[in-house]
Amino acid sequence: MDLAQDRAAGNPGRRQVTIDRGTPTVSDALHVAHAVLSLDTGGLERVVIDLIRHARRRGHRVSVICLERPGTLAPQAGALGAAVVCVDKKDGVCLRTAAQVATLLAELRPDVLHTHQVGALFHAGRAARSLGIPVVVHTEHGNHLGKPGVSRLRRWRTAWLWWWAARYARKFYCVSKDIMAEMSSRRIVPVHKLSVILNGINTDPFREAVDRTEVRAAFGIPANAPLIGTVGRLNEVKNQELLIRAFARVRLEVPAARLLLVGDGPLRADLTGLAARLGVGDAVHFAGYQSRPERFLATIDVFALTSRTEGLPLAVLEAWAAGLPVVASAVGGLPDLVTDGRTGLLFPSGDEAALAVLLRGLLRDRARRHALGEAGQNEVFERYDLRRMAAEYEAQYQALLRPAA
Repeated sequence: MDLAQDRAAGNPGRRQVTIDRGTPTVSDALHVAHAVLSLDTGGLERVVIDLIRHARRRGHRVSVICLERPGTLAPQAGALGAAVVCVDKKDGVCLRTAAQVATLLAELRPDVLHTHQVGALFHAGRAARSLGIPVVVHTEHGNHLGKPGVSRLRRWRTAWLWWWAARYARKFYCVSKDIMAEMSSRRIVPVHKLSVILNGINTDPFREAVDRTEVRAAFGIPANAPLIGTVGRLNEVKNQELLIRAFARVRLEVPAARLLLVGDGPLRADLTGLAARLGVGDAVHFAGYQSRPERFLATIDVFALTSRTEGLPLAVLEAWAAGLPVVASAVGGLPDLVTDGRTGLLFPSGDEAALAVLLRGLLRDRARRHALGEAGQNEVFERYDLRRMAAEYEAQYQALLRPAA
């Protein structure tokens, strides 16, 4: 029974979104199944979408197993030709989910299972081992063990879950060196399994001309106003509260300055209220989620990322691709990504005053903005293009599938 027949028969625990078997166009065509908690909007999920896009262009067949819910990007994955299926897992560890995923994998029979997030590896990796799926690999996109404010008990429980889940992966890829160092130093993942594959983005949209004034006009931002901007989910980790507080300081000396936040999330109402209390409500603009961030980045003068923790954020790569100077907190993989003073400026995490000084300085120094933006743009075009990232993963899949491996 295939997936469509299974759902038509009313079998529980599985929701099919889209299936497209595809037609391979290369002799070494693969079937790769990605396992995620969901395809909600986020950097990890967008990497999966980009891997789907590249794989389909190469003639590979792609499936996506969403453990909890399809998510807002599921239709996009389907439109690219991926089979997207959800098993509706509840929160937490659920041994029944492994059995559901095993049934699904028995029908799909992928050559490679590529998991993202520890929950996906724990449940789907276990199922894949029971079925003898040829290759199981994992990518870790964030240093969750290094998050500030996490209790010792929760850190221990997370480390244990990682240690247990990592047994199911033949290779464990990290998007930044700090994540690999964390996994190695805590002895969660054997060193021989670990390696770094840097994230990449589709740089093509950033090479196209965009009308800088169109977006500004839509939000009532003057064409010549100095504009600081950021892109990301509005949540605690991204810490946009710090950015708004620093912006209020900037406005004291650059009263024409504006701030544009692209993205949505649970803290939007709180951040709107904070801007009003600080007296900058009329100068802080919330654009909500946008599927084409390049249009909004083209309107910005300075890009800021104030996260409490990061792996290798796509937001910085996209800001660079747009030719923007980047100011970012020195956390996670950012000190390895950003060369302070050459491709961007780093400030100590949580330091509102230091952030305000850097933002104010760049708004007043057009030449430095241009120099930093140009250096960052060269960096992303040379090292962080999607084609490079996807080719590295594909080469890993092929190598692991060879009998000698």
